[in-house]
Amino acid sequence: MHVKRLALAVLPIAAVAVAMACYSEPVYPGDQVLGSFRFEARIDAARTTCDASVPDFAQVNDAGVFLFEGTFSRDTDAGSGFFTVQGYSRDAGYDGQVATSTLRAVARRASCGTGCEDSAIEETLKVTLFSDSQARNLNRDCRQFDGGLPDGSVPGPTENGYDVSLACGSLTDIFLPGTRNCNCQPTTCTTVYTLQGERRD
Repeated sequence: MHVKRLALAVLPIAAVAVAMACYSEPVYPGDQVLGSFRFEARIDAARTTCDASVPDFAQVNDAGVFLFEGTFSRDTDAGSGFFTVQGYSRDAGYDGQVATSTLRAVARRASCGTGCEDSAIEETLKVTLFSDSQARNLNRDCRQFDGGLPDGSVPGPTENGYDVSLACGSLTDIFLPGTRNCNCQPTTCTTVYTLQGERRD
């Protein structure tokens, strides 16, 4: 089924996952859905320079985790790809089994002062997609993924849908200061999450 691309592709994942939790009618751009995943995003303290306890920089629970769902799809004729979270779609490039999606969006934060209007987040999602056989060889645990592809068939279309069942990678949010009436503290910092996505459909 060919579906149109949504126009509201402007919010970072953390913001959409928190603000749009009640969205219920998914629409996926392109002509091929690769799979929908339930992601666990866990703070990577070693690579995070922001104070993750401040809501400006991380929307996480006491364990340093937040959950979100997302769907990978693509237009096979145009060679373009997409990642959709709670009805918001953004471009996603595919290089073999690796999906990468980068988005820059205006994002107000209290730590910049009340008059600041143009602070921003630059967010990059980067995950490796594994087939069911590859996922089994990782024991369906992203902690077993060392960067090399495990044995098994590569993800691809089958008579039962696209064969992809696990997504492992990272979500990086770089918080950028505004330029007008802003006093951002800190001026720039980074929050990094490690991701494990289990297919849910």
